[in-house]
Amino acid sequence: MEIERPHDNHRRFLKQFSEEYKLGTYFPENLILLAKSEPTSFQWLRSTEYGSVVFLMSAHCSACHMGPIQEFVENFRAFNYCVLFEGSDEVVEMQREVYDIDIPFYISDPIKLQNQLHVGVIPFALVLNRIGQVVGAGIFNDYEKLKRLANPLIQVYENSLIKQ
Repeated sequence: MEIERPHDNHRRFLKQFSEEYKLGTYFPENLILLAKSEPTSFQWLRSTEYGSVVFLMSAHCSACHMGPIQEFVENFRAFNYCVLFEGSDEVVEMQREVYDIDIPFYISDPIKLQNQLHVGVIPFALVLNRIGQVVGAGIFNDYEKLKRLANPLIQVYENSLIKQ
């Protein structure tokens, strides 16, 4: 019989079945990121010019690499971004330094987020239009996959440039 250790809890989360995310739903205005914490406002994601991308990542996930995020943020500066991150402040700072990422990171508990966002896997991206509606969602492991997920935002942005 295998004894479950507290630091192995993330493995249960990572192995859960991933069903397709229901597009068209709205990202919550507030999220409770950690047990016994006050709600954090994410209303700013609903009032952007071109849209936002929310990344769900973990320090305990071997598939969670910041490289694709860094490349995407550098290539698409018109969007707003944030990372809901399972890990410590120290790991966040290390990620920021190594990847030169200057976007908001929010320390969070993936199990707490799963109940609110209905996302059971990581790394995961939620692509939001300018009013906070999810227009793309899915697992990503490289820049090209992330670009495909965010294609609805990219198309709207590029069309707006043509009209100018």
